[in-house]
Amino acid sequence: MISFKSLGLGIACIAAPLLVGCSDSNPRPAVDPSLLSVMPVAYPEGAPGEMPVLTFRAMLDVPQPRDVTLNYSTVAQTATDGDDYLHTSGEVVITAGTLAASIPVELFGDADEEPAETFALELSVAGNARLYSETTTGTISNDDTACDAPYSYTENPWRVYGADPLNYAHRGGVIDFPENTLFAYGEVALAGADVLEMDVYQTADNQLVVLHDLDVDRTTNGTGMVVDLTLAELRQLDAAYWFVPGEGTPHDRPDEDYVYRGVATGDIPPPPGYSAEDFRIPTLEEALQRFPHKLLNVELKPDVDGQGDYESQIAEVLQRYGRQTDVIAASFVDDAAMTFKAVAPCVHTSIPLNQGSALVLGALGDGVIPPVPEHVAFQVPPDTSQITGPGQLPEDFFLEVVTDDFVSDAHAANLAVQVWTINTCEEMLRMMAFGVDAIMTDRPILLEELLNTPADQRSCE
Repeated sequence: MISFKSLGLGIACIAAPLLVGCSDSNPRPAVDPSLLSVMPVAYPEGAPGEMPVLTFRAMLDVPQPRDVTLNYSTVAQTATDGDDYLHTSGEVVITAGTLAASIPVELFGDADEEPAETFALELSVAGNARLYSETTTGTISNDDTACDAPYSYTENPWRVYGADPLNYAHRGGVIDFPENTLFAYGEVALAGADVLEMDVYQTADNQLVVLHDLDVDRTTNGTGMVVDLTLAELRQLDAAYWFVPGEGTPHDRPDEDYVYRGVATGDIPPPPGYSAEDFRIPTLEEALQRFPHKLLNVELKPDVDGQGDYESQIAEVLQRYGRQTDVIAASFVDDAAMTFKAVAPCVHTSIPLNQGSALVLGALGDGVIPPVPEHVAFQVPPDTSQITGPGQLPEDFFLEVVTDDFVSDAHAANLAVQVWTINTCEEMLRMMAFGVDAIMTDRPILLEELLNTPADQRSCE
């Protein structure tokens, strides 16, 4: 006979299936916990009397059916509580079904010329989530140093003086990761790459975005020229859509080979420590906010429509984030390079194409390279076969650019030699033997493995 007690228990289990205490049914499986990431961020300090807001983004990899609460508290490091920033503590809620929340920290503006300063944000979480890291860093960028005089140096900071070359992650590693994404730059930074190389174009609404090509067709799920698209339109695109690990961006692979396709659109969760935004086309400012302590190489592309103040915009944003001597602003377009240098003489720059070609050709044989105090580096290919633009070189012209003589002449002029784009082990070792100062590569993971091997044990076998 069925008792009212047992009947009531059965009805309760049917009516409230989320309850897990019913002895005559299996518990409903719990929802897997989300990974909660709060990435480091930098922001300019502002002028005296201003209180700009540095904002941390808290991101879950997948939404939860119930709220997740993040507790936070600022802790002084080189920045001083009450002088550089306002101590902040409390909690923020990522509501059920959503992925993100913001943590604002107010800064105190001043006019002091000083290095960037940092504070920590200590974190704990309540709810069905686990932290990627229990602490993250806020960087207060110095925006007060005047940039109206050329940078003067005796020892070129971009030369390695016989040590191993710098590992330049070309576009964040074109073959290793989805190029020009914050995910790619984050991964190569963790792997040990020394310099993050990025290209900058201007959008239809005069925003600065990190992208190599004139159009979005090769790397994203969209079509069109960058100059014809607004930032909002570019934000809708999946910048990892055509990426295949170890191959770059082939368009003829099975769907399952495109392992990051859909992260940007929220169709699949991001890797640990990242968010969907890290797989979209970033702005230059976002890259500066995310990587305040990494060396950068920012390549100026042609200002296609000529409508925006392109070079001045780049100079201004670099200045706001205090990036003068830990960045190289590079351009193969002589006009862009000269325009940028005129508005930002203190920022390190490389020699543009026409000027560099004249110097290289003039130094052949017994020639020498004269002082070029306005620049810090040659950025050159190993030979002219990599210079493929229409009209750039006479047909059938070939020249070995990187030789013992060229490297010696460049170093005698106190210029660093940074070689692009080197993607094989054999070529990496050959460039090291010449004593170059940096190797730009689409395969920064391979280069890092070589650099982490003792010099006398490096081999491609």
